[in-house]
Amino acid sequence: MALKLQIATQFGPAAPQAYARITNFYGTKDQLQVQVAIYYDEDARHSNRSTVAELAHYIAMEDLKGDLIPAIYEVLKTMADYQGAVDC
Repeated sequence: MALKLQIATQFGPAAPQAYARITNFYGTKDQLQVQVAIYYDEDARHSNRSTVAELAHYIAMEDLKGDLIPAIYEVLKTMADYQGAVDC
């Protein structure tokens, strides 16, 4: 599971088919810290190329509904960094 989104990179061209994937998460009974790697596109991720960004977010456990991983992606899609993201 991952998200497809359009981002403007800090250096170089925009990434109209960026691929965001959770790489790690850990936390307590109250919150999770979620680390997300963003690749230029899905091919870049599968070819093990460098990321264009790596982000960390805190998510309250009370915001997660259902299965953990899909629930994390649903919360991420509500954040400004992932505006317009779709599941892929």
